[in-house]
Amino acid sequence: MMRIIAASAVVLIASVTVAAQRPTFRSGVAVVRIDVSVMNGLSPVAGLTRDQFVVLDNGVPQTIDSATLENVPLTLTLLLDTSESMRGDRIAHLIEAAKTLIKALHPQDEASLATFSEPFLLRLPMTRERSPLIDALDRLTPAGSTSLNDAVFLGLQLKPATVGDSTSVLLVFSDGHDTASWLRNDQLIDATKRSSLLLHVIELLPSIDTATGSPRPSEFLASLAKAGGGRHWAAQKASDLNDLFGKALNELRARYLLTYSPSGVDRDGWHDVKVTLRNARGDITARPGYFVQPQ
Repeated sequence: MMRIIAASAVVLIASVTVAAQRPTFRSGVAVVRIDVSVMNGLSPVAGLTRDQFVVLDNGVPQTIDSATLENVPLTLTLLLDTSESMRGDRIAHLIEAAKTLIKALHPQDEASLATFSEPFLLRLPMTRERSPLIDALDRLTPAGSTSLNDAVFLGLQLKPATVGDSTSVLLVFSDGHDTASWLRNDQLIDATKRSSLLLHVIELLPSIDTATGSPRPSEFLASLAKAGGGRHWAAQKASDLNDLFGKALNELRARYLLTYSPSGVDRDGWHDVKVTLRNARGDITARPGYFVQPQ
């Protein structure tokens, strides 16, 4: 089991600076691939063609080469909050939800398990075996404060060894705000935008709206999921986690892969990408853009 503790702000922030400079694409990229979710409420929208998608690259309309409903294996990293606040039925419901998700994976899918409180722990590296993952989940116990930002950044660095066609996903769960990270929110958002991983976030609501007396979702976690091209789900209570983990997995099974060759835009630097639909209805989630390193 790998144990990583952020012992120095200088070391961690220097690492973030390097990661932020790491390009998603080489200079002169010929083809851009965009992973897109299209949902109608809680149901994935199937049967869309390339003519029904509109892609703007830095505001310039692009010609879409292909739009396919992906049917590829998943390489999934579960990054779970095991801080002190997860004691009691919260950790029990989290373990059960994560075990249900693991059991629902296809045989060709791979998964790994990492946890965080103050330290980041890689409990199990990427594997197709289910029993070791289930056993590792059963051993989870809550303790310590919450280094959410540092843990997500480190999770983004866990590149899967699998090559070829697969969807690489970081699924983050937390029940609270960061209390111990060196990394600032804006630094993590930037690193997430430059990562190649799809990032989903499931939150167990801890905050109370003083006006209404009801919990309110974290705006930062919603922004983090958006930066990673994924979704943010909020659970009102721990018993909702099983349902939300299932919804996250279902959406991963119904994502389109759009490809296009950029035209009419500068190749280097940051590219804002916007995806919409024509003659079709659906709620689209996709990465906000990509970065091409100048040479």
